[in-house]
Amino acid sequence: MNSNIYNIATLLCSMQAKKVLVLGDIILDRFIDGDVTRISPEAPVPVLSQSRVSEMAGGAANVACNLAQLGINVHLIGVCGDDDSATALENKILKYPSIHFEPIRINNRPTSLKTRFRVGSQQILRVDDETTNDIDEQDIKKFLDCATLAMDGSDLVVISDYAKGALPTTLLAHIIERAKTKQKIVIADPKRTDVSAYAGVDLLTPNLAELRAIVNMPLDSIEAIGEAATNLAKTHQFNSVLTTMSSRGMILSQHNGTQFHDPASARAIFDVSGAGDTVVATVAGALAANIDLIKAVKLANHAAGVAIGKSGTAIVVPGELLALIGNTPPATDWPSVANQCASWRNSGKKIAFTNGCFDLLHAGHIHLLTKAANTADKLVIGLNSDTSVKRLKGDSRPLQTAKTRSAILAALPFVDAVAIFDEDTPFKLIEALQPDFIIKGNDYTEQTIVGANIVTERGGKVIIIPKLEGHSTSNF
Repeated sequence: MNSNIYNIATLLCSMQAKKVLVLGDIILDRFIDGDVTRISPEAPVPVLSQSRVSEMAGGAANVACNLAQLGINVHLIGVCGDDDSATALENKILKYPSIHFEPIRINNRPTSLKTRFRVGSQQILRVDDETTNDIDEQDIKKFLDCATLAMDGSDLVVISDYAKGALPTTLLAHIIERAKTKQKIVIADPKRTDVSAYAGVDLLTPNLAELRAIVNMPLDSIEAIGEAATNLAKTHQFNSVLTTMSSRGMILSQHNGTQFHDPASARAIFDVSGAGDTVVATVAGALAANIDLIKAVKLANHAAGVAIGKSGTAIVVPGELLALIGNTPPATDWPSVANQCASWRNSGKKIAFTNGCFDLLHAGHIHLLTKAANTADKLVIGLNSDTSVKRLKGDSRPLQTAKTRSAILAALPFVDAVAIFDEDTPFKLIEALQPDFIIKGNDYTEQTIVGANIVTERGGKVIIIPKLEGHSTSNF
């Protein structure tokens, strides 16, 4: 087995249900897509024939959504108005039950709205509707009180500063001071050029353009970038600076002068919107799970590779990340898996079985499989074939082939075997494997679970596990 995908799958599993506090500017990202076939007779500008409008959570809200899709519990505190954009943004956030959203609502202040006009994958115009004035003292106090209280239940704090006025320098200083007093790891994603406002954070995450603006230097070589970032860390008492460099990957510069450059994997860039948020979220989730910083950076680089290949403000799920890495699929034929099950039974091992399409593995899947694995010594998964998925879910599915899906599942540390079946149900597969337990989510009852009678007639059990709400492949 490819140890790289196995190790990363293990890291992703260790991040489940960790708690991260996200503070900052929340933004509604709107995308208006269409075609340009003519120039306006009124002025020398293109005429966009609008075909589609989509909206996504942006800024600190996008960081929160990325964390939620990785399986992390998020407390999000951010500033918004009391307008239609705030309502639309809140509806996007509330699709993730693992996000506790605590808005600081300010009347007569517009919620930050970025509208991008696109032809194909190319932006032709962006319009920002917002105010960037600092919030006032009363709202600073409210924000700080909420943040201080939320820190106690969090493993890590992310400051997502988009310079929209939600985080005045006085508020930043108090947040960082209180977080450090409570011994919390603090990550700051900066947009301002005066980074003294983030003094003392554990990790600063500028992109290359931001780092150049901060130090007012061209910074063309990897060596120059690393040196500038290290000097920045020393000057402002950052433990580390992680600089993202698009096609050149990312470089971690620590205050002691140590550098780690992780090149980007070759991948077509479709849209960089929100890719930095994906990096911040992935590093934050990893550090919240006590994962080594270098490993966290490598994981974030993989996640960025997925994000830039997607349209719009990017959100990455575990199945996409693991598919990018790739792995040799396991033996999934019934005789091989049945022989393995017989061997386990002969040695006194109990076998749990669950089944599904597992098309684009997400945190809900990981939750179910983790619980299923805890019920027995070995866990076997029945996986719908591509033709089976297509019959059940339509011509647009599966999003990933059975070969890819089986390789991803086999990489999970608690999955012991995967068997692919072509039928609509796994009844014949269950007959062949003879498991001791059948595990399903609570959208089933024992009476509706296929193969339940096969297991119970031989003294086994059917176990219903509560699902982790808010996760579905149909959301992508």
